[in-house]
Amino acid sequence: MGTLIRLLALVALLPLPALAAPDTPEDRLRTFATCAGRLSARLEHHWLMSDPPGETESHRETTLDILALLTPPDRATEALALRIQAKASFAALLSRATFGTDPADRLWAETHARRLLAPCTDLLLG
Repeated sequence: MGTLIRLLALVALLPLPALAAPDTPEDRLRTFATCAGRLSARLEHHWLMSDPPGETESHRETTLDILALLTPPDRATEALALRIQAKASFAALLSRATFGTDPADRLWAETHARRLLAPCTDLLLG
């Protein structure tokens, strides 16, 4: 019940200016699918590194719930492909930030990962 209430509250926030970037249904589908992939990669990275996930797990679940509401049945395959592509790309970036041998490159990857993930959490936090 709590998840449903949280989901409905978040969906009610969609028209707010903070969420104005994804204007069209296509933009919203692409944005939430990409964010779901990035958050999935982040969560998996937490697990692999034995780090506490913090809010990543709840952000991912909420993003997936919203994505499910935004995805028409005939676009489900496309949404899944976007999620998988975003997850793979973001996982590679996180690996580079964690295991890279060049300190400057590791710093760049870490900074870039934060910049890519920030809009995803901003969508949820309004």
